[in-house]
Amino acid sequence: MEIAARFELKYILSLAERDALLAHFPGRVLPDMLGGPTGHYPVVSLYCDSADRRCYWDNWRGVPSRRKLRLRLYGTKDGAIPAATFLEIKHRDGGAGAKRRVQLPLEQAVAFANGAEALETAPADARILAEARQLISVEGFQPACVIRYDRHAYRLVDEAGHEQLRLTFDQGIRCRFDDLTPRTEDDGCTLPVLHAGQCLMEVKGATAAPYDFARFLSGHGIFPRPFSKYAESVRQYGATPALSA
Repeated sequence: MEIAARFELKYILSLAERDALLAHFPGRVLPDMLGGPTGHYPVVSLYCDSADRRCYWDNWRGVPSRRKLRLRLYGTKDGAIPAATFLEIKHRDGGAGAKRRVQLPLEQAVAFANGAEALETAPADARILAEARQLISVEGFQPACVIRYDRHAYRLVDEAGHEQLRLTFDQGIRCRFDDLTPRTEDDGCTLPVLHAGQCLMEVKGATAAPYDFARFLSGHGIFPRPFSKYAESVRQYGATPALSA
């Protein structure tokens, strides 16, 4: 499955700034029901990279067109939010991004990321798996880092109830570079990526952000900035081979 190109902006907020933003749009910021009735759910990701940290350095350089390969796990241990695992390719091209993903059983997805062949799938999924296979076998992508965080997901709607933006707030972002087998609601990540009291807001949409939303952010000194959970984890904790000339 391919999710259409859309813009994606990232902001580092204090939790107080997040709460003020949500309170400013009463009745227009609604929980994303895909994450359950509250829109709150854990996310666990296994990021893949080459041995020389190509993804990290491409992000550091600001390479306009770059791809990221990861496994993303949703769900809770108690089954309140059903478990689901996706192999995802995120393709960034300038300011726009597209995501291609295939749902796989967790064990099969982990094995695939480690070089095993995937089972037969539908033709559309086979094309995505072939792209992922090239990243693994040709470009040397392999499991590199596990990241876990808690996500609060919302939809910003207009007065008629039409969705304008998707807003997510990720807090408690933690990582690890050993034990590269992710688990549902994984509690084995102990290295903090953001300071306590901070969260990452991601704003996603197909068109420009509504004027009143953009005005609120600028009026409170909240501006977008480049941020990658994986790149920041590597910057703080991971082994980073020297940047080649």
